[in-house]
Amino acid sequence: MFRVMSLTCIPALLSVLPAVAQEDDVRRVKGTLGYLQRIALPPEARATVVAEGRFGAMLGEATLNPDGKQVPLPFEMAVPPGLSGEVSAVIRVHGEPRWVLRGLAFEAGRAPVDLGELTLEPVTPIAFATELMCGDTPVLVGILDEEMVLRAEGRDIPLVQIEAGSGARYEGVKDPETTVWNKGDVTTIRLEGRDLPECRKVPPANEMPYRARGNEPGWHVTFSAQTAEVVGNYGEIRREAPRPVVQVVPGAYEFDMPDAGAHLRIEEQLCHDDMSGMPYPDTAYLTLDGRDLRGCGGDPASLLTDGAWQVTALGDAELIEAERLSLNFLNPGRVAGSSGCNRLVGDFTLTGEGMQFGAMGSTMMACTEPLMEQERRMLDALEQVTRFDVTEDGALLLIGGESGTVLLEARQP
Repeated sequence: MFRVMSLTCIPALLSVLPAVAQEDDVRRVKGTLGYLQRIALPPEARATVVAEGRFGAMLGEATLNPDGKQVPLPFEMAVPPGLSGEVSAVIRVHGEPRWVLRGLAFEAGRAPVDLGELTLEPVTPIAFATELMCGDTPVLVGILDEEMVLRAEGRDIPLVQIEAGSGARYEGVKDPETTVWNKGDVTTIRLEGRDLPECRKVPPANEMPYRARGNEPGWHVTFSAQTAEVVGNYGEIRREAPRPVVQVVPGAYEFDMPDAGAHLRIEEQLCHDDMSGMPYPDTAYLTLDGRDLRGCGGDPASLLTDGAWQVTALGDAELIEAERLSLNFLNPGRVAGSSGCNRLVGDFTLTGEGMQFGAMGSTMMACTEPLMEQERRMLDALEQVTRFDVTEDGALLLIGGESGTVLLEARQP
């Protein structure tokens, strides 16, 4: 059945505090908290701001006692340098959340971060909520004002339970074309007549799967929700241990696994597999039985799926209306975009060796011949792609063809 959670809590508050002691090892993050409603804060109001990093680790926290002061409320907190994170904030009155902000990202680095004025939104909490990801659509199912609701795409749709041969099935009170059907660990959702992709429950950040690997000798460390598997020396060493609690140090996350004779350090530094050349988001360092090994960590797809890419080069030809050429990589394995003339949609696949695009579909608009020719060149380039790379300054390179050249270059705005 649905996983129960409370959306009025900020998960980072339960995570591991960073081991930050000296001023040289800290980075300052500051800003102010505000909201648009013309409502005065009572004396008992309290505010909390947290910075959450990878693996559900809390990087920093600031607790504010307004003591009669009104918004905007200034805050400042210390976080470890060299790590990216997301800031969340909540203002509570009588212990109940009234305004909230979640997931404001800041990049890795050492320079102080000024987030400016953060505008919090009024809280409309869903109780006993199940958090799902249906393709690239986040969905919540839970209780709001004593009735079951589906929250998706900015709307709350009331639901009523209907008879089902198995599991629990719900239907929109005013929209029978919206349904939620939960059977064990499988949930299927139809939203206003549109079938969403397979829905998966979103695990807590500290239970998300993760994998680091390296070569010469071949090794990998795989985290599941509760366990850690350590494999070394091309499979001759195989050990299992409880998934370790993440420890935050300046510039890295560390995992100590004494039961497996292993220690893993993860740094947010772009890494390339030294055999396939595949880029990975993290650099990994494994100490196994006293031997130091180096490799890469994380999911290469995460380098692609964090926002849209604007095409900046397509072979040697000059681009026409370049601002209209784009690619947007979606989970799982879907890509959409624009050729400057028509909208494109299709599949992409990543393997341990490279990347491939499936057949791309498009709308059927007729444009000027130069734009149509540019579209043909873009589709032809995608068809030839065999791998991708990301440069140190953030450019996406799609590479392929007989000579293995850069066929398309893109950047995130």
